[in-house]
Amino acid sequence: MQIKAKINGISGNFILDTGASNTCVGFESIERFELSAKNSKTKASGAGGTGMTTQISSQNKLQLGSWKSKGFSIVIFDLSHVNEALESFKAKPVHGIIGADVLLEGKAIIDYFNHYLYLK
Repeated sequence: MQIKAKINGISGNFILDTGASNTCVGFESIERFELSAKNSKTKASGAGGTGMTTQISSQNKLQLGSWKSKGFSIVIFDLSHVNEALESFKAKPVHGIIGADVLLEGKAIIDYFNHYLYLK
């Protein structure tokens, strides 16, 4: 499911991924979302591969609809494999992934039938 979200007041397109531990954006979106990126020792892994280099950006403002979180950390890594897969299915590319960290903090309820995400 693709959703709109704002990071530091700037809108972007994201995939809601219940299997992703953390909310992420691609390296190419660092400037767009005004992120302060720092190197991270953590390696990312997922459907696109394992051992991918990451950076981290702390103290961000995240907003999905009326739900807001301040001081939010975002993982930054190479999202090109995700967007290549989306394009092969004629879907629009995304700036990032909304992960389980948001779902837990927001006490999320996902209505798959109606394509709604509720955050408390």
